[in-house]
Amino acid sequence: MARLYQEKAKNPGQVDSVFFGGGTPTLMPVSIIEEILETIDTLFPLASNVEITAEANPSSTETQKLASFKSAGINRISVGAQSLNPKTRHFLGRAHSNQDIYNALHAAMGLFNHVSADFIYGMPEQTASGWMDELEQIIQLGLSHISAYQLTIEPGTQFYNRSNKGEILTCNDEIMADLYELTTNMLSSNGFELYEVSNYAKPDACCRHNLIYWNAQDWLGIGPGAHGRFTLPDNRRLHSQTRRSPEGWLSAIQDRQHGIDIHNEDDEVEFAREIILMGLRLSSGINLPDWLFEKESLINVNWLQQFKEDNLIALHNNHIKVTPKGRLHLNSIISKLLN
Repeated sequence: MARLYQEKAKNPGQVDSVFFGGGTPTLMPVSIIEEILETIDTLFPLASNVEITAEANPSSTETQKLASFKSAGINRISVGAQSLNPKTRHFLGRAHSNQDIYNALHAAMGLFNHVSADFIYGMPEQTASGWMDELEQIIQLGLSHISAYQLTIEPGTQFYNRSNKGEILTCNDEIMADLYELTTNMLSSNGFELYEVSNYAKPDACCRHNLIYWNAQDWLGIGPGAHGRFTLPDNRRLHSQTRRSPEGWLSAIQDRQHGIDIHNEDDEVEFAREIILMGLRLSSGINLPDWLFEKESLINVNWLQQFKEDNLIALHNNHIKVTPKGRLHLNSIISKLLN
């Protein structure tokens, strides 16, 4: 896998996106951002309109650094606002205030053409009227991109441990579906296109980097815990993961000039799972490769036909997408299509 990185450097494809994320990259010294971007520019041809995103928390320290990050080459900012409701932020364990969010977004929108913010909904006692009020406030922020995620309980988190002890940490599925439809209707009526199941954008403001993931394209994962994917000409899909520990990653770089800890080749089933799992999140859908239909073990054609008849998916030739009705059953659709 390390040799593959080297081959990519020798025979580079165009870089359309660079994403500094997975934590709080804006806490890094600006000089590191500059050096990383300069190195990328020496190894790969950059698209003339390359998207360079940095995630940031709405803290005063990070807000003060936004101008220097623009000077370093960042041209898109994603702010982890999470909520404009103080009770929700407390529930999520977030210490920043509404004023911190307003200050961060005001500073970011004064510097960058594209500013996104993340919000979470689906807390145990959340009501449609309360979320509607918050959405009205979110719409007034003037963002070009909004990520609105349903609260999910992920293994390895504090919420997961609390959930295992019987604590109710999300609203029920029926209320969650209502909140999702409310979110989509309100944002759509205010100029935001739902282009992915949890992401809404004004015209020409879709996150190009995330589209690479959802379309199962290629990317290099660099830095502690980063994942990478490469597709070779014979449809083999290679997967890499770097060492998660920053100290261990640095040590590996010094010892062997790379931090890759796991590298393997996904089989057809795993690649099919990635294509379906990621691609059906897109409102526009995806074009399924022919080889997905050549083996019945890769995709359940019976369920495919059933979902089409039930108006849960739209299928034309090899192009597939979920319908608005199907979005409410996306997890079930994906599970059954993948047997």
